[in-house]
Amino acid sequence: MRSVLKEGAAEVTGKHSVSLSPPRRGNPLRLRGKGPSWFGLVLFFLAVDLVLAAAAWNAVDFFRH
Repeated sequence: MRSVLKEGAAEVTGKHSVSLSPPRRGNPLRLRGKGPSWFGLVLFFLAVDLVLAAAAWNAVDFFRH
């Protein structure tokens, strides 16, 4: 009985010791849920760029006429 408990404790300790190791450095471009995704951020800046371009277009058109 004690050997079974020791083996179970060793398995649990082994599992936790692996998870407590420092995380590996993977792809630095992946945020893994720690903020907005790159795709969403790119779409946001494209939308802002289009709005500013339309505003500039209208401002130039207003002052030319």
